[in-house]
Amino acid sequence: MSELKFAAKEKFDVVVCGSGPAGLGAAMSASRLGARVILLESANLPGGTICAVPWMPVNRLMIKGKKRSYAHDKLVSHMLALGEAASVPGSEDFINGDGISPHPEYAELAIYNMLEEAQVSYKLYSPVVDVIKDGDNVAAVVTREKRGFVAYFAGITVDATGDGDVAAAAGCEYMEGHEESGVHMPLTLGFSVGGVEKDKLFAWMSVNREAFNKILDDAHEKGYYVAAWCGFTQGSVPGVVGVNHGAWRNQSLKSNGLDSADLTAARRNGIHLAMDFVRILRENKVPGAEDCFLDRAGNVMGVRDTRRIIGEYVQTFEDSQEDRAFPDTVARRYGNIDANQIYIGSMVNGYSYPYRSLVPKGVEGLLLAGRCHSATFMGHTAGKAMGNMMELGVASGAAAALCAQGGVQPKDLDIGLLRSTLVEKLEVVL
Repeated sequence: MSELKFAAKEKFDVVVCGSGPAGLGAAMSASRLGARVILLESANLPGGTICAVPWMPVNRLMIKGKKRSYAHDKLVSHMLALGEAASVPGSEDFINGDGISPHPEYAELAIYNMLEEAQVSYKLYSPVVDVIKDGDNVAAVVTREKRGFVAYFAGITVDATGDGDVAAAAGCEYMEGHEESGVHMPLTLGFSVGGVEKDKLFAWMSVNREAFNKILDDAHEKGYYVAAWCGFTQGSVPGVVGVNHGAWRNQSLKSNGLDSADLTAARRNGIHLAMDFVRILRENKVPGAEDCFLDRAGNVMGVRDTRRIIGEYVQTFEDSQEDRAFPDTVARRYGNIDANQIYIGSMVNGYSYPYRSLVPKGVEGLLLAGRCHSATFMGHTAGKAMGNMMELGVASGAAAALCAQGGVQPKDLDIGLLRSTLVEKLEVVL
């Protein structure tokens, strides 16, 4: 890669790759600590599913309604600052809680405003295609823009791509799918439905869930494209509701979010599912949705698990059940276990997350954030809510800034310094 002709070369203290919740947390925290940061995003919009799926529940942004960290608070406050049209309070149930459901475009503007206020540079349309290494050290990431290859050199790079693209390019070892069965959580395409009398629909759903499931089962038997489960979310626009779901019932759980063919098929089938969902509501005259229509589909696919990079510690399902304590705890995870279509269960709320699971083995100059963190399949699903992934990003961003400023590698960072910085300067509740 060093032999390539580069359209540009740039230098930062910290480069964060991926602008989903984990990337936002990392970029905001590193900048807060005085690092010069750039946030790179491969897609045409920031925020991952926050800005890609209509009224997607963004859970665990708070802890029992209170501030969770500096970065979480900034995201929430910038969304709320845009008014009632920007978001609605998130639902509270076994899976969801302490969150908001945002209008995608309002969320996008809120993120731009937040990053600019924090003096974080950012670029969309910048997919990472490779890295430049100096021995075992990741010296730079390489993106492919329309103008050509661009190299971003950094003291420390944070991989918040979700798919672990940077770590994989750097040669890190990783795991994929469930260790025994090889299955993945399904690929989904969220969407929204308009023309809805929302009060009527939600009142009917509150007492007729079994009847609604029977309608879906019957439609599946007739050959309609039907999801494994469907849930309505309140929208901030009159007459519009979001639809979160568990993917087409016939989708193979071997479908892989790293495979373009699988992603293409899931997108095509997701569009068909959204259109059939409207037909089902109308044909069955579901109260409040008798005259509904398809409002819009998400801009990107919802991918729940791909690569999980092997780090200095691998977080496990047992950690979430036994509330294991770690001397290097840098985050805590809240909520429940949601391995879509595979396993739903409880965990210890606020169980510890160790810094070592953000440090990849065998590679220097790199930290992990978000769903590519070091964990077993079930360890990842235990509290995989967006607010939890954002807190992993906060920890990685803080560590990246401290390493870049102190000239140390992530594995050599003073854990006491990191923990005190998280609490005292980033307002993390440890």
